[in-house]
Parts: sequence; C-alpha cells; structure tokens
Amino acid sequence: MGDFVNRENMMRDRACHKELRLREFTVFQDARFAFSPGVNALVGENGTGKTHLMKVLYAVQYAAMRGEASVRKALGGVFQVTDTAQLKRLGFTKASHAEAEGQFGDWRWQFVADHDARLRSVAGGAPRTERPVFIPATDMMGHTRGFVTTYDEYDIDFDQTHRDIVSLLLGPERRRPQNGQSGAVEALREVLGGDLVLEGERFHLDLQDGRLPMTLVAEGIRKVATLLRLARSGWLEPGATLFWDEPEVNLNPVVMRTLVAAILAVARSGVQVFLATHSYTILREIDVQARRADQFRFFALAVGQQGVTVQTADSYLGIEPNPIERHYADLYVRGIRKQLAHGGDLE
Repeated sequence: MGDFVNRENMMRDRACHKELRLREFTVFQDARFAFSPGVNALVGENGTGKTHLMKVLYAVQYAAMRGEASVRKALGGVFQVTDTAQLKRLGFTKASHAEAEGQFGDWRWQFVADHDARLRSVAGGAPRTERPVFIPATDMMGHTRGFVTTYDEYDIDFDQTHRDIVSLLLGPERRRPQNGQSGAVEALREVLGGDLVLEGERFHLDLQDGRLPMTLVAEGIRKVATLLRLARSGWLEPGATLFWDEPEVNLNPVVMRTLVAAILAVARSGVQVFLATHSYTILREIDVQARRADQFRFFALAVGQQGVTVQTADSYLGIEPNPIERHYADLYVRGIRKQLAHGGDLE
C-alpha cells in the first residue's frame, strides 16, 4: 500500500504536461487537450495532427529546459520551417497567426507563432525540467555515425527530433538508478537476443555467435534497442517526458507485448508518455496490460468541417471515432462475406 501511495504522490506532484490548446495551428482550428500524467495515446487517421501535437509540447519543454524566452528556434527545428508564421492553419480564417497555450506543472504558458514566437508566462514560472525525449517514426539507431555532424553542417531533410535522439543515443550513460525499470530493461534485452555495444559512433549487437553492426539488424528490433539505450542511459528518469511517433513501425506484433510492458514500466516510474499510433495491437496491449493504479488516456483525432476534432476516452473501447477498430471490423465482415460467397470453401 505504501508503494502505491508514494507513486500516486509522485505522479501528482511532479511537473508534467497537463493541458494544451491549439488555435489555427496547422490542422487545428481550436482544439483542447487534458493529459494524463501517465500514458497518452493519440489515435487518428493520417493528417489529423498527432505528430504536430507532440512536437508543440516537445518544443515548449525543450525551450523551457534551456531557459529560452522564445520557442521560435525549437518550433522551427521540429517543424522544419524557416518562419514559424507558416504554422498557421491553411484555409479561410480571420486569425493572423497560429496560437498555442498550455500548462506544464503549475506553469501556464502561451505563445503566438509569429516571427518571434515568444513564450509568455500566464501564471507561475517555467519549472526546472528534464530534457524531453522524442523518438521519431524514422529509425535512427542504425544511422548514428556522422549524423550529428552532418546535420549541423549541412541543410538536410531531417527535423530537429532526429538530431536530438541521435545525440541522446550517443551520449554517455548517466549515473542514475532505473527506478523500477530494471524488469522492463531485461525484457527488452531478451527481445534483442544480445547486448548493445557502442564503438565510435556506431552501435553493434553483441550476440553469442559474434558482433553484428546495427545497420544489419532488423529495423523493428532497432526500435527496441532505442528504448533500451535511453532507459540505460538515464534519459527516462522520473520527471522526464517521452514522445514516441509510431512505435509500431516495422515491429512484429509479437514483440509489441514486451514493448508496451516496457512503456508502462517507464510510465510507472514517473515518466509522462505520449504515443502517436495506428496500431490496434499497441492500443489493445495498453488497455489489457494496464493495472488499476495506472494512469492513461486515449485521444481520438478526426478531421471535421472546422478543423480537427478531439474526443477523449479512458479505455480502448471508449475511443470514438476509432478508424483502426472500424477497419478491422470491416475486414472481418468482408472476409465472412467472401467465405459465404464461396459456399464456405475458399480453396
């Protein structure tokens, strides 16, 4: 009982993203979000702004961590725009600029995405925060060698989140405990079938039969290796925030059970998690594996006549609209109809 109470107090007292409102921002006309301090799963068809939402939160937390009065540089980096005024929603609108406001801990912030994009404190002051972690949909574990230098010296088509994750992966391990993540770390290591080794700026997988360059390892397994490295390096400590864009990419559904168990363990240790996903398996695993004390929330994003709409649910079955569930139900029905059309014989 004591551990449960301590965890509840830690989740309640630590600074995390609590609210967000986006007005005329990319695909959003006026959308509001109230987040869980645990796991927040974003569901919606392509183009509904799931990644954009996470990038706004990441940019604000990154700027706050660095003590910057403007979020312009961070926004420009993660959205790959030279002028943050470009983030204004396309189409007919009377607004001159995109706007965002939210709450991180007791700090209420606001900014207008103009040429300056200055962060304004509406209430409280920016708290001290851990460096946020953003895992992009594109795997970077197999592309670490020379990437940071190339990004810094040349104009290449990768946004700032790719540079940031490579920088964290290559960084030294921090001398901090894993705070209840040891079981998850060991499970991830078992999925890898070996151990991670860093030589120069390239990762290798140390197997019983020899050492394999990470470039020769399946991309889905490299996703597992990324989470393992971040946990071991101390970047997923209490008070941190993990943003993960499409963790299911190139990952076999069999492995997703272990991956979700690790994500939930990270959240239980005091890390706020945001996932943008199209995976039925990821969403159902969260719902099935969650304990009574776990805190998680689903957000259903859908395109409407007035921009993207947002609905909130506290269980997978409560997600509405749910294009993933709708597609699987339709696929099941079409399979039955085909079988009936062939008299039950599909040979």
